[in-house]
Amino acid sequence: MSRITLIGTVSLILMSCQQQLPGKTKKQLKQTENFWKQRNRLITMEKTKIEFPQKIDTTLTERRVNRIYIDNMECQFEVFVDDVLLLRIMGPITQNGGGISGDHDINQLLLTSGKHEVMVRMYPKFKQTVFGEEGYVNLKFSHFTRETFKKPIYFSDMNAHNGVHIDQSEKQWIEKWDQENQVGYDGDYVEKQPHKFKGFPVYEWHSIFKAEVPFDMVGWRNSINLRKEEYEEKKDIRNEVFAEYKKIYELIEKRDVQAYLNLVKEREELVTQALHYRENEKKARAEEFVKLIQDPDYEIEPMYAETFQLDYQGYGKLVSLVNKIDGEGIIRLKNNKNHDDCVYLDFRFQRKHKGDKLTVI
Repeated sequence: MSRITLIGTVSLILMSCQQQLPGKTKKQLKQTENFWKQRNRLITMEKTKIEFPQKIDTTLTERRVNRIYIDNMECQFEVFVDDVLLLRIMGPITQNGGGISGDHDINQLLLTSGKHEVMVRMYPKFKQTVFGEEGYVNLKFSHFTRETFKKPIYFSDMNAHNGVHIDQSEKQWIEKWDQENQVGYDGDYVEKQPHKFKGFPVYEWHSIFKAEVPFDMVGWRNSINLRKEEYEEKKDIRNEVFAEYKKIYELIEKRDVQAYLNLVKEREELVTQALHYRENEKKARAEEFVKLIQDPDYEIEPMYAETFQLDYQGYGKLVSLVNKIDGEGIIRLKNNKNHDDCVYLDFRFQRKHKGDKLTVI
């Protein structure tokens, strides 16, 4: 499986009213009820939040790329930067306790230099309702430059190259070159303050970090709060978002490449500028989408309204629809020659000004 994230937009979708929801899907939806119940409870409990970034002036000119290396085991989890989703792992894939690991660029979520918020929400693995002794998420914050591609520089305020360990252990593994600088060093481990979430249905962790970028983008920072429109102004955001998904779906169904590229143009400009893409890299990225849309081996899967979850991000300024079973985008292209090859297209929407239509960002 692969995921194509259209950072700052929403997904597209098709709903087939005539098709009956498969029995397996119904069962999996039932098993993910606890995840969404706990998640929605946390969001409902949130009062007015301090919004990030808190902008600072910078003289940075190098083409810096900030990123977070993430690894986990034995849990479902979400990682947000300034309340925008960076990574979500949930559903049946977590049932047997496995994990993931890898670097994730974050310039496209930071938008400007300043103080930023990282938030991790952890949930028991699929089919479990509370944590036992298991489960962890580790984060390492670093940056490098496009000019040199030198060894990454790790954020000292986020525990440097040892990173942040969100787990229940009282020991933390450390890098060998740090041994002489650690207090309480014992073999390959040092003492740490354990997180305690045994018996909890969800565990949430926040921290503030400083990051610099050589640009200052508006992105969605000044956009309308869509969550407030839904709850205070009683707007039907779900159906409005669905209508936009359907438009995108129809473009892909027709394999209308140019119309699709026009639709995601603002998002693509933001992402490629934030990550300092060269012209040939921009072209290659666009060609990747074009090749996928034009590939006759890939067909759009039918979608079912019962599987949709409205998902607000960016302090309510972004919205998307995600699949309740795995948290991925609801537009899925399956390879007819290899059914294990499924591509998820993720989008987020914004409303720039009061009364405007939703647009991909």
